[in-house]
Amino acid sequence: MSNGTSKLQTFKQSDAQSAAAEAGENLNLFLAENKKLPILLMLSGGSALSILDYVGPAVLGANLSLSLLDERFSQDPLINNFAQLQKTDFYKDAFEAEASFFGTLPRPNETIAELRGRWDKNLKLWHNENPKGLIVATLGMGTDGHTSGILPFPENPDEFNRLFNGKDWTVQYRADGKSKYPERVTTTIPFLKNIDFAFALVCGAEKRAKFDDLQSGKHTNAELPAMVWHKMKDVKVFTDLEL
Repeated sequence: MSNGTSKLQTFKQSDAQSAAAEAGENLNLFLAENKKLPILLMLSGGSALSILDYVGPAVLGANLSLSLLDERFSQDPLINNFAQLQKTDFYKDAFEAEASFFGTLPRPNETIAELRGRWDKNLKLWHNENPKGLIVATLGMGTDGHTSGILPFPENPDEFNRLFNGKDWTVQYRADGKSKYPERVTTTIPFLKNIDFAFALVCGAEKRAKFDDLQSGKHTNAELPAMVWHKMKDVKVFTDLEL
């Protein structure tokens, strides 16, 4: 069942596993139908990684480039998002299919500024070299309403806009008091608006309040960063929550 505008559609399933399966099957079909095109697939960490369990190796290939939407600046494999991705069967299948990767695991002695610069350069180079390519993403939403690595700043909307709503595609910042992983590198709102197709997963009763806020459409991005989904080109949201 779907509900919403053409930009943001919501699909309800009976439980979280079924929602992840439907999201993954939709992504799998999309990759199969567009396998001949250059695709930059930007992935969310956390629970949204479960979407990838339902993407088969047959749809992966050399035209596919993979990266993350945000990163926790750490070499700890239990913290770093790219290190978590590397543990998945999806990563192994993509590697064997000769997909490309824009890794966000810090190199030895690399600063957070150097990591952001390397990552930003890779994203822009792909975009310049593939004018007919598609940017696709998996999305998630935290219990605080964050998406990608864009955390809420309801107490300081000017700072939110300075960090996440300027001209840059990526930003480094500290999220002290907002996350137990304060050193962050993330894509920004301008980048998210460049994504052609996105598949989002929002599951769990702990996200009920923010999901209702998201559906209402009445909050600012600084209060609820996932509100940007309403301004993106094409977002399909898969959930186990009542609509």
